[in-house]
Parts: sequence; C-alpha cells; structure tokens
Amino acid sequence: MIPRRSQLHVWNPRDLTLAGEEIGRTAEDTRGRADDVQRAVADLGRHDDWRGPAQAAAEQRANSERMEIRRLADDLEDLSNALVGGADRLGHARDYVATVIDKAATDGFTVSDDWQIVSRPTTMSEAEAAEHAELMEYWRSQLGGALTELDNADRDMATAIRDALRAVAASAPATTGLSGHEGTALGEQVVRGGSDIPQDVRDRVAREIAAAGLTPAQVQTLADGGKVTDLPQGTIDFLQQFYTAAGKDGFLALSEQYSENGRTEAASALSNGLAVVSNYNVGSASGDVGGQSHIPESLRGLFEGPVTSTGNLTKGAHDAPQPSVVVNNGDDLARFTKAFGLADPAVQQGSELSESLLSRAGEIASATNDKSLLIGDSFDHNALGRDSVDTLLQDMVGVGGRDHAAVHNILSGDGMPAGYNRDDVIMPLLQRDWADGGEQNVAAMFDWIADDARPSDPSDPGEMFRSRQAGESAFGLAQILAAKDAELLDIPGTKGQAIGEVNPDITQALGTTLAPYIGNMVGVPESFTGTNSFTGLTGHEYLRLEDAPRIFSVIDSNADGASYFNAHALGLSAQLEQAWAVDGQTPQNPHYQYGTWAGNLQGVVDKGLDLEFADRLGDETSQNAAGFESKGVAYDTIRTVIGKGVEFIPVAGPLISSGIDLADPSFKSAVMGSIPDSTLQANADFADNALLTNQYYQIALGLQAANGGVLDSYSGLDLFRDGTDGPLLPYDQIAAENPYQRLPLLQSGLAGYLTDSGLTGLGHFIDALNAGRDQVKDMRYGQ
Repeated sequence: MIPRRSQLHVWNPRDLTLAGEEIGRTAEDTRGRADDVQRAVADLGRHDDWRGPAQAAAEQRANSERMEIRRLADDLEDLSNALVGGADRLGHARDYVATVIDKAATDGFTVSDDWQIVSRPTTMSEAEAAEHAELMEYWRSQLGGALTELDNADRDMATAIRDALRAVAASAPATTGLSGHEGTALGEQVVRGGSDIPQDVRDRVAREIAAAGLTPAQVQTLADGGKVTDLPQGTIDFLQQFYTAAGKDGFLALSEQYSENGRTEAASALSNGLAVVSNYNVGSASGDVGGQSHIPESLRGLFEGPVTSTGNLTKGAHDAPQPSVVVNNGDDLARFTKAFGLADPAVQQGSELSESLLSRAGEIASATNDKSLLIGDSFDHNALGRDSVDTLLQDMVGVGGRDHAAVHNILSGDGMPAGYNRDDVIMPLLQRDWADGGEQNVAAMFDWIADDARPSDPSDPGEMFRSRQAGESAFGLAQILAAKDAELLDIPGTKGQAIGEVNPDITQALGTTLAPYIGNMVGVPESFTGTNSFTGLTGHEYLRLEDAPRIFSVIDSNADGASYFNAHALGLSAQLEQAWAVDGQTPQNPHYQYGTWAGNLQGVVDKGLDLEFADRLGDETSQNAAGFESKGVAYDTIRTVIGKGVEFIPVAGPLISSGIDLADPSFKSAVMGSIPDSTLQANADFADNALLTNQYYQIALGLQAANGGVLDSYSGLDLFRDGTDGPLLPYDQIAAENPYQRLPLLQSGLAGYLTDSGLTGLGHFIDALNAGRDQVKDMRYGQ
C-alpha cells in the first residue's frame, strides 16, 4: 500500500524493528524454558525414588512438549526476522522516496499529496519548454520507481508477517493434552478438507501425530520382542479416534498432500501413527492395545471380501469387450501401500497391517498368476491392468515384507486367524513369474532370517528373541519347501519350469536363508548349530529326515543357490567328523551320532540332486537351464565354490571350543576331497577307499587343530606334511599327483596314527557315517 505523501512522515520502521527484536528475545527465552522443563523431568528419572511407567510416560511427554515448544520458538523467530528484515527494507524504501522528492525540488519541481510531479508556472521559450517537459518526465519516472519499491517492500513485509503469524498460530499448543475428543475433531477436519485440506489443519495433524510417536527406547522394545505398555491413555485415545474419524479417504488424501508439498517427515509420522494403532504389542498401562480392531473399517475393507470381480476388457479399438479379471480396490490398495510405505520400518514391526498386506498380496497373486487371464476393465478407469497389478504386488510385498514380525507370523501361523493356511500366501508369491523388482522384494522378505539365526550374545534377551523368531520363520519356510517341492519344481503354467529358473533371486535367497539350519534338518542339536527354535511354535515339531532332500531339491533347481547351499552342507559334514575327534568321546558315550549326522548330510546332498534331476527327466516339457546339467557338473561346481572361498560357519560346539579355523585352506581342501570325483568313479573299489581316506583325513585335521596346528611325529605321515613334523598338506595337493598310489599310502599312515594316538571306536564311527549316508540315499520317493 502506498500512503499519501502527507502520511509518509509518520511511518516509523524503527518501531517494527524494536517489536521484532523483542519477539526474538521471547523466542530464545521460550526455547530455553522448554529445554529446562525437559531436563528437569529427565533428571527426576535419574533418581531411585521415581522409576517405572509413570516416569517413562512423563519423560516421553516432556520430550514431545519440548519438541513442540521449540517449534513454536522457531516460528516466533521467523516472525522476528520478518519484522526486523521488513522494517529495514521499508526504511530504505521510504528514504529513497524522500531523496527523489528533494532532488526533484532542486530542479524546480514539487510533489503533490497524491504523488504527482508539479512545476511552477513560468514563461519559457519553445526549446526551454521542451527541455522542461523532458526533465519533468524524468523525475516522474524516478518517483514512480521509488514508489514501486516502497509498495513492494510494504507488501512483501505484510506477507512475511502474515505467514509467520499463521505458523505461530499453528504451532501454539491447541490443547493441554491429547484426547480421543481432539482426535475425532481433527480427523473430521481432515475429511472435510477433502482434496485441499487447509494448511493449518495439516500443520496441526503433523504436530500432534509427531508428539504421539514412539520414543527410540519404545521402538527398541518392539525390536527386542517386548510390549510397549506405557503410552498415556490420552495418546492411545487420540490416535485411535483420529484415524477412525479420518478413515481411508482422509488418511490417503492427507498423506498425498504431505508428499506433494515435500513434507516427507509429516507423511512418515502419519503412517507411523497408523502402525502404532494397528500394533497388538503397543498399548497403555490400562491394558488398551492396538490391533486390527482399531484400524478404521474403511481401511480394513481393502483387505476383506472377494479379491477379484468380473470386468470387460477391450484389447483393440474395434474389438468386442471380453471377460476379464478386476482386482477389487486395486487403485486404493496401491495408494495405501505407497502411503504406508513411508512409515519407519522399525516402528512398523508387529503391525497387523503388514500381515494384511502380505496376506492380500498372496491372494491377488493366486488370482492373477495365470498369464492367459485378461486383467482390467475398459469401463472402470480405476481398475488396474496387468502391469499395474504387478507393480501393486511388488510394492505390497516390499512394504509388508520389511516387517519381520509379520513375516514370522505369516510363516509360522502365530496369532493368525482360524482357518489360516500359510501355503495360500507364500506359494503364489514363490510361483509367480516376477519382474526383477518383485522377485527381489520377495527374496528380501527372508533375508533377515539368516542374519538373526545365531545370537552373537546369547545373554541378550533381544538377540535371543530375534534368534527364536528367525528359527520359527525358517522352520515354517522349510516345511513349505518340503511339502510343496513338486509344485516348485514344476510351476503350473510354465511348461515344467522350476522356481530356480523362473525366480533365481528368490531361490538363491531361500538357500541363504536356510543355510544356518542345515544341521537342524538332520537332527544336529541347537547346542551345536547355535540356532534356536527350528522346531515350530510348540517346540515339538520336527522335520522328518526324508524332508531334507526335498528342500535341497528345490534349491538345487538354481545352480548358484545350490552351490552355496550344498557347500555349507558338506562343510558341516566335515566339521562333524572333526568334532568327533576332539569331543572327548568315551566307551560310555562314543558320540557315534556325529558320524550319523555327517553321513546324513552327505546323503542329503546327493539325494537332493537326484530328486531335482528326476523331476526334470520325468517332465518332457521341462526346460530348466538354471540348474545343473548333471550330477558331475554339480559336484564340480560345488568344489569350485568351496575353492573360491565360501565362508563356512562354525556350528559344531566342540569345534568352537577347540578353535578350529574353518577358513584354513586345509579345511576347505578336505571338504573338497569329500566330494565325489568323476575321475575316481571309474574304479568303484578305489573310490570307496578314497572316501575312507578322506574320512580319516577329516578326523586327523580335527586332532591337528586341537593339538596346536600340528600332529605328533609319525613316520607314516612324513610324505604328507608341510616340512619336517609340519601340518598335513592340503588334501587336494596330496591327491593331485598319482592318487592311485598316494591316497592308499595316506590312508595307511592316517589309520596307524589314529590308532596309536589312542582314538577308540574309529571303525564304528566310520560305519555310522556310511550308514547315515546310505540311510538317505536309499530312501524311496514317489514320483
């Protein structure tokens, strides 16, 4: 606004500067007081006279209030800057106008009250009049520019002050505490806003939802398997009532408007709150907990009812509509998945919405895996086409699958409703012909299991919880592979292709996931494997020995996954052979079961390959180019993987206590030596003797490691040592030159050494090992 000239002299920008400076001091004082209150409450928690849920709740509230008050202080500081900065610019603009007026006066011009250039009447020649008119136009232009700058300064300052005042109003505490009533009122305001929710409403929701968020300590409690039971009841009421009132449409609209305006933190907080509401491990001291019942009915509806309906799809401009499949609520499911995906994965752990996403994804996949189906509807533009359904499923699995607790429940059945069948969820995801992103997201569902399988600190309750959660999840996954091996080796609708070819990343992930539990599959106890709860929820469920080869056969359908998985099985077998030598066996407890387990593992490797090859031979349409060409190629590839440096995991208890180094080249060489070699199979008698030699060698390696890295002097082994009385040479180095001569000599020398060292029961141990291998290899499976 441009004032009249007579009003300009009363403008005093200095008053605005003083007001701004005072508001700035208030902002700093407010910030300091917020810190003082938070510090005082936190200090109370450091004294023994006040601990427990009430103190924790008070500290949480103090932290959230401090954050909100500091935000108010920041907004006050913005107002201060608007006043001080605006006043400075306004003062300069006013002075510029005054300067123009003064300089125009020296040329004989005056400025009227309405800002017109005026000159005194005088007699002039024609030339003088023209020069005078040109000078008047110059000063008119100068005055116009000065007044424009004055007007701009005034308007910009007014806008800055108005925006700052609105921010202050939005940041000012609207209530003295959170309550269900406030949640309902705020949710209703969101709904009324529709596609253009007022900024002050968006600001307030962001502020209140953030204040109601979980603390880092509470998030860690969830990660450790605990329950958060100390949220104030007002916070619980506020969250539940807000999301109920906002419903599906309000939640989605608000999340999208936050994202469109670059407010990712607010969008994340909004989804975090919904994760809290839907988490059965979060509640108040009064016992009110979250879960499916507190999710708005309109959101629950996305995951309920028939998964598909019938549509009509026109392929071309002149084609008649054809029957098609429509994914019900597909568009809203896609919007919800995108919004909920903005939640912090750590806060999401245990949300029933994660389970719903995964369960519904399995249903949609089951209904749309057949590629001959038409998907979409020419008459409903919100009905997703096939490509959009693929993207939807990829995102649903990605968001739901990052919740480890949800994946555990899906695989184990823990807490799932009556009639739940995990096969209905997992199998369609494993069998779908995914694009790269979808396959990687399914693989990522399981990649945490191996990481959590063995707790690094068994005394840590959190690590033990995660280890048990991983074990129960792996057990459920192993049961699926064992029971559904035929459907995974011959996926419907793929002309006999196996999972290893259709979904190589998933197959490799299955092998990595289950590798820590290979020993458990043949009965090796958890005290050896270091794993926990690979026995199902009851603790009394076990895999049958005949299930193990079925699991291996599924993973064997992809050469890369199989190489890693089988290498670990053979490595564990070698560890068990060595463990028998160092575990202090006695006549009363000869530990022959170590041999049985080791033999079982060798048999499982061989039988798993047989089953996978048999499936391909029995299916004339099978074109699995991702698996091994033959058993010989398989063993050669496994040998290569071991030689290139696969990292074996120490799982045999006696090995750990003896400090045996599984990274030592001699150990890897010995494992490679136990793998059947086609050059040795031409002579069956020699092949059997070579296997016996390798078994003796494994046992000797265990004694060597337990004896400080060398065996005692023994003349029968001099040819096979690295230097005089040094450690045994690597097995493959010994066998590389003239094996028909050197291996029998090695066997004789090792037999003599082991006998002289006082090792008893060697023959019985070897018998147990061979019997364990044959026990598996002789199993008969219906084809």
